[in-house]
Order: sequence, then C-alpha cells, then structure tokens
Amino acid sequence: MEQEIVILTKQEVLNHIKNGTAVVVNVLARSAYDESHIKGSVSIPFDLLEEGELDALNGKKDVITYCKSYTCGASKRAALLLNGMGYNAMAYEGGIEEWEQSGLPVEGTKVS
Repeated sequence: MEQEIVILTKQEVLNHIKNGTAVVVNVLARSAYDESHIKGSVSIPFDLLEEGELDALNGKKDVITYCKSYTCGASKRAALLLNGMGYNAMAYEGGIEEWEQSGLPVEGTKVS
C-alpha cells in the first residue's frame, strides 16, 4: 500500500514559512537551488537526502519538500523518504515554477 503524503498548497507553505513551523527543503540539484529557490528554504538535493545528509534540517521534524513543478515527482519521493526516517514531511507539488509565477518571495542568482 502506498503511503499517503500530505500535499500542501502554496498558501499553506507560505503560512508555515511565516510562522516558522517547518523547514522548507528544495530537493533539486544545488545548481537549480542556486539559481532560484523559495526565500528561506534550504538545499538538500534528493541524492543527499537518500544518503542521510540532514544537517540543514537543524533537528526540526516538520519538513516541506519541493522541486521544480507539478510534473516533477521528487518532492513526493523526498517526503516519503523523510517520513520513513521519522520526520513529519509534507510535499509542495507546485514547486519553484508555481511559486515564482505567483509572485511569491524567491532568492537566487537569476532573481533580479
């Protein structure tokens, strides 16, 4: 049976960021993160997550994963992986594309 993943809307992600209630994790390659990411999010590429590189979570248990867009499944795979490690992980499937298109806060080298 496939484990259910909690899927968040961009508004729910924004609320978590404002309230400081979860670590937002970009699971794309570091180069993609460097170009553009949700403001305040941390970079843990998926392959590093699999290797257990979780220092960036700072011991927090509530985690929101995101990747590029709805067509990228990495956010859900990362949330499943983290849930299996004892975290309370949720996925934001809209990813950086929806976030940018909505005019929400981003940072990175391609952001003017």
